[in-house]
Amino acid sequence: MSTTIPACGWNQAVFRCGRCGAEHTATTEADYLKAIGVHGDAHAVWDRLNATERSGYASILRTILAAPELAAELLALVDRQPAEGEGR
Repeated sequence: MSTTIPACGWNQAVFRCGRCGAEHTATTEADYLKAIGVHGDAHAVWDRLNATERSGYASILRTILAAPELAAELLALVDRQPAEGEGR
């Protein structure tokens, strides 16, 4: 007599934020924990911004995220800038 034991675990989990209602589906435990952490960090940053900063950052992020090449160039530009107090 052969007994098949089903595999333990899960194939996906959904994180639902109680603050904003966002939902993230993850297929691994590591991805689930990462989604929770990143989302919590986003709330922490958002909570520190005033209304003007929120509007400005949202506009900037929409522009940058729509153009990955722009994001790469901006980061490269930042890396080429002298440290504060140093001349060009």
